[in-house]
Amino acid sequence: SARLPPSVASRTYLYAFVVASAPELLAHFIAHYHSLGINFAARSRLIVDPARGDEATAALARREAASFALLREAGVPYSNNTQGTWSSKLKSVLVNEYLRALPADALLMYPDLDEFFSLPCGLEAMLPPDARVNLQAKFVDRLPPPRA
Repeated sequence: SARLPPSVASRTYLYAFVVASAPELLAHFIAHYHSLGINFAARSRLIVDPARGDEATAALARREAASFALLREAGVPYSNNTQGTWSSKLKSVLVNEYLRALPADALLMYPDLDEFFSLPCGLEAMLPPDARVNLQAKFVDRLPPPRA
């Protein structure tokens, strides 16, 4: 996978909804997108969904604490999901609010936690500097281990 050219990286933002219960996957996600050139501290926002009610166990609390520690250590801006159960409609509203707040020439990556985009070589030449584009690329979707 190609790294974002500097002129593209400087206007690329990342927005993602993630669960707090998967610190290993979150670490891989951050490393992958950082290696593509995403500046998490300056141009990203993660919405983290913590466990609620009956879902909360001591083991899950430890996993979530590890995720939040990782986000703080990596300097990744995040906020907790306070909107309740996620739905496609809610996620669409929230990401569009974020998108409207970005500069006019911004590019947005919007992966799920288990999606790892692969960027094409020659990306800079594919992107017109003054127009909004919808770039489709390949990605690797991580599958969870089988449950016993």
